[in-house]
Amino acid sequence: MSDNNTSKTIHGNFGKMSLNELIELLKKKGYITEYQTPIRTGYRDINPEQFYFRFLIKFDDGESWIVHSTTSIRTDRINIQQWNAYHIKKIKDTITKSIIVYPDDISDSERNNAVSYYNKILNNQIYSAINDVVSQSEFYTMVEEKHLRGKIAGQQKALQGLNFEEQIEMILNNQKNFAKWANIDELETGLFYPYFKQIMDGIGIINPNIVKELNATRDINLLPSGGKPKTDVLLKVMFNDGTVVNYTFSLKRTSSDWVSVHEYPVSKFIDVLEITDKKLIQTLELFQEVGGMKALGKELTQYLEKELPKYNRRLSLWVYGGVGGDGNPETQWADYIITYQNETSEFKIHKLEEYIEDILTINDGHFGTPFRWTYPSGGKGKRIQLKGKII
Repeated sequence: MSDNNTSKTIHGNFGKMSLNELIELLKKKGYITEYQTPIRTGYRDINPEQFYFRFLIKFDDGESWIVHSTTSIRTDRINIQQWNAYHIKKIKDTITKSIIVYPDDISDSERNNAVSYYNKILNNQIYSAINDVVSQSEFYTMVEEKHLRGKIAGQQKALQGLNFEEQIEMILNNQKNFAKWANIDELETGLFYPYFKQIMDGIGIINPNIVKELNATRDINLLPSGGKPKTDVLLKVMFNDGTVVNYTFSLKRTSSDWVSVHEYPVSKFIDVLEITDKKLIQTLELFQEVGGMKALGKELTQYLEKELPKYNRRLSLWVYGGVGGDGNPETQWADYIITYQNETSEFKIHKLEEYIEDILTINDGHFGTPFRWTYPSGGKGKRIQLKGKII
C-alpha cells in the first residue's frame, strides 16, 4: 500500500512538472504575459495565504486564469480545489477561469472520471467554481485560441501553422517523452506524449531499446530556388548501432475544407511533371495568364480534364511531399504527412504514399485532378496556386 501511494505521489509530481513545462512554453510563445506559481491568497483579516492553486496565468488583456494539475480525478481531492477556486475567484476579480489539467497519457479509468466530472459541470448537475477539467493538449488549445482571438483569419491560420510546427519539434525533442517511451521511468507523464508515441509508431520504430537519441529541428535549408521545402520538421534518429536515419514531416493544420498547398510558375509544373506535349504546355501557360477555368473557356477546360489526370500521381507527390522537385530528397522532401483538424482535435500521421492514395480518390477538384487551380493574390499571370484537401 505504501509503495502504491509513493508511486501515485511520484506520478503526480511528474504531472506537475510537465504542466510547469507547458506553461513555460506558453510564456515563451507569448500566449500568456506572465505566470505565478504557486498562487496563495486569502482574506486579510483571517489568513492571507489560506487558499492555494498551482498556477496563476495572465493574458495581455488583463484577464487571469488559475490552473491546477492532477493525475487523479477523485471527488475528495477535487472538492479541495473547488473550495480553493471559489475563494480565490471571490478575492481576485480579474480571475475569470479556474481549470484542472491532467496529463494526456493517463489511464482510461482516470480519463473517464475526468470527462464525467466535466460533464457534470457543463450540464449544471453540480455547483462548480471550477470551469474546466481538461487534458494538457486541450488546455494548450484553449490558451492558444484565446491568444489568437481577434486576429484576422489569415493571421490566425498562419500562426496556427507555425505554432503546430514548433509544437511537433518540441514534442520530439522532449526528454521526458523519450524517458517514458523507453521505459526509463514508467511514472513519467511526458508532454503531449500520445502525439510522440503516435509519431514513433507511424515511422515504424516500435522498439525504443534500439534508439540512442532523437533530434528534431525546423531549421531546414531553403530550396535552391529560394522557396520553402515541403519538410517542416526533420527528425534525426541515432540508433545504438551507430546509424543515423532522417525522417521528414510535412505538417498540415486546418479547419478549412480546402487550403493552399502549392504555388509555382507554370514553367516549374511543366519541368517537374516532364510535360512535352506542346498543346498541353500552351494550354497551361494560357491558364496561368487568364487565372481561371471560366476565362480559359469550355473547350480548353475539357481538354485539360482529359490530359491532366495522366499526371495526378506525380503531381500529388510533388504537391504534398516535394517529390521530383528541387531540393535534397533526404532532408527537404517529406516522407510523412502529419495532420491536425482544429474542429475535431484529430491528430494523424500518414506515410506519404498512403496519403497520396487517399488524395487520388478526391473527385471534386479541377481538371480531373485532386486540386482546385487558381492563382495567388497579386500573382495572376505569374504563378499557379493549387488548393487541396487535408484528410
